[in-house]
Amino acid sequence: MAGQGALAVTAWSMASPAIVLTFLAVAMDLPIFLAGLLVSIRHAAGTLSDVFVSNHLAQLPQKKATIARTDIAVAACFLVVILTVIYGTKPMVIAAFVAGIFVIGVLEEIKSLLIIDFVSDNLPSKDRMRISYIQKALGGAATIAIALLLHQLMQGAPSLTRHSMVVGFGALCFVLSALAMMTLQERAPDQSAPVAPRTMSRFDTLKTYWHDAKSLLGEAWFRKFIALRLTFVVAGLSVPFYALIAAEAHHSSAKGLTALVVSSAAALLVAAPLWRALSNYSNRVVMITGALMVAVSGVGLIVIHHWGLDHTVHLHAVSLFVVTVAVTGLGSARALYFMDVAPKSQRIVAQAVSQTISRLSIVAISALLAAIAHMNEVVWAVILITISSLLAVVAILSFVDPAGRPNPERDRTGMAK
Repeated sequence: MAGQGALAVTAWSMASPAIVLTFLAVAMDLPIFLAGLLVSIRHAAGTLSDVFVSNHLAQLPQKKATIARTDIAVAACFLVVILTVIYGTKPMVIAAFVAGIFVIGVLEEIKSLLIIDFVSDNLPSKDRMRISYIQKALGGAATIAIALLLHQLMQGAPSLTRHSMVVGFGALCFVLSALAMMTLQERAPDQSAPVAPRTMSRFDTLKTYWHDAKSLLGEAWFRKFIALRLTFVVAGLSVPFYALIAAEAHHSSAKGLTALVVSSAAALLVAAPLWRALSNYSNRVVMITGALMVAVSGVGLIVIHHWGLDHTVHLHAVSLFVVTVAVTGLGSARALYFMDVAPKSQRIVAQAVSQTISRLSIVAISALLAAIAHMNEVVWAVILITISSLLAVVAILSFVDPAGRPNPERDRTGMAK
């Protein structure tokens, strides 16, 4: 499982929609608004998966085959985008980016829902954390090695060819991840768990989804988790917008994309032991530290821009390194908290509903930030993210227990037993 997850991490690092595709969009001279709007498109697509597919996914007795097929489909989407970039006209490229990111968003969310249930069913709580950080460390190390090798081999090639090769190798890693997934042994499903009807119309699916959402929002543990997720929404947008300001300055550089990919991969390598150690102490500390790191890196970017140091790619790489470490910690702390507090019978549905609520917020906020970046400068989006990250620290201090660990009795009933 560690090897399969490492391949998946490598794939998402080499073909990252937030970093690599943003960089590629700017290199193709696409509008800044469209490059920023890719975040909104991706999350809006993921919301459709949450609403219309989550109930069906919860009923699947086995998950690994569907996860593998999803990886292969994502690889195909990235290849289509790359082929269009190389051989298509500008209108075709814009259409490919929009359609490709939309489909990738749908598939990414399907896999996310399945992986949560797959890992929860097949690993105990402590092993989930250990495997998660091992996957990130191995994937980060592999990404650094591959990115540097491709940089050396492709130095004389045109910039679009170099960028396309990076994404193409990411697509290959998705295929390898799918093959590795099929080698895993999945535990037999719990036959005692109630099984919902297999066939439902779209209307019934939507009706069931909103009924589940209303029921979940009536539970104290879920409301607390939603508040936690919404606290991180703006901080989670830091990676694509920090990458956007870097791409604007270095999209024509021979080493710009390599520096950003290596930086984000190195962040995963460092994040693994750092957040693993802090998670053992307190998830609250992880959340506060991560939000502060986003704010600090944002201040650094603002200073770089104000002093006219945008031409120095290493400063942007350092900023992206810090913010990727931070977002990795925030995401891991949130996921571990969820797996501890969510009952098995509600796990996929609760994940889907929480994703929908947070994604709708992300769609609106990222579109606003994209508009601000397009009409003014990208640095204004960075300023807003920095301020929001500081406010997130205050919110975490207000409603997350100092221990950073959930109390199952209190979180699920609203009272300490």
